[in-house]
Amino acid sequence: MSSNLELNNIQNLEQIVKFIEIGCIPEVSTNENQLAKQLKIKPLDILHSCIYLCGEHCQSDFQWSNTENHRLMNLCIVKLCSLLHYSNIDELFAHVNISKMFAGLLHKLENENWKKYPAAVECFMWILKYLKMPRLNNILHLVMPLPLNIFDNYQDSNRLLALDAFQHIIDNTPAAELAMSGYDIVLLKSLESGLQSFPCELIPNLLRCILSLISKMQMKHLTKKNSIEWTEFDNVMNILLPRMEMDHKTEAIECFASIWPIVLESVGFACIRWSKRLIPLFAEYIMQEHATLATVKAIEVFITQTWPKSNTYWNVLLAILIKALYNEDKTQPKKENILAIEECIKTLKASRPECINPILTKFKECKEFQSKKIFKESLKKL
Repeated sequence: MSSNLELNNIQNLEQIVKFIEIGCIPEVSTNENQLAKQLKIKPLDILHSCIYLCGEHCQSDFQWSNTENHRLMNLCIVKLCSLLHYSNIDELFAHVNISKMFAGLLHKLENENWKKYPAAVECFMWILKYLKMPRLNNILHLVMPLPLNIFDNYQDSNRLLALDAFQHIIDNTPAAELAMSGYDIVLLKSLESGLQSFPCELIPNLLRCILSLISKMQMKHLTKKNSIEWTEFDNVMNILLPRMEMDHKTEAIECFASIWPIVLESVGFACIRWSKRLIPLFAEYIMQEHATLATVKAIEVFITQTWPKSNTYWNVLLAILIKALYNEDKTQPKKENILAIEECIKTLKASRPECINPILTKFKECKEFQSKKIFKESLKKL
């Protein structure tokens, strides 16, 4: 982005727009009234081109940008807001014609063209993030195709970019609007496909996105706390659990564990349906050093969600937690893990005191554990 073009050397609006589109901006007067007279054009005439240019340089770490370009981008936004009498960029985007603005980007973003214009993609994302409910309601047909195309790309960075766009759209679009447009089903099927095949590093972001979407689609689920009706959340479990059971790599376990509590909280009371498959995973994951804390939190969610249903798993859960607590009694124990395990056991104890108290009493009296100082102190608190 260059700033060495004198306004006096620019003859007309077409030239100004051309310079802006190729990445140049003219030197301008700091006096907006003088600028308007000098240009002899309305600021609205070049608004879209200026916004496109600013969007392409919205971060200084882009390959085509730098710190100076980013500084000039911020200056340009300030001047645009001043010329149009808006206090900030949020107010500016609240009044521009968003449909026309996105339409102006389409020739660079439709079909596979987006791969040739990474700056235009970043510009699209930058504009999208300024659009909140209800601005997105009527333009889903303009904003959804690009993220869907990017999501199908093989590069993880592009998939993460698409997930970021999906999350923003889901958060800022009413459920009724998503349903009427049909994009709720399209998006759900795309995300389910990604859940089956994407690398484990992308799964946490993908799951947050799909859980947000399902929560918005199935509001009735939120009012049926103790329902075991099959929902889309169960479809997610049906895809996720086989992956968790088959992939025993440390990196995969850490990724899956990080999102586990949120998944189980979304599934709700229906977690009871998946008990036989969840408990062996609890036992495996809790022994992984970097997955212990998240797994303990997942177990606590499981206990909280399923305690109304009497079953035979409480003693097994206690054994898993006690083993993890015993494992923390080492040269460098993690205090946050110990505290989380203690709280989880207390939750289990409160849910099923008649099952848990007798077992805890036996552990406290067991002479084999007396040499384990941290373990012994934790048991006293329970």
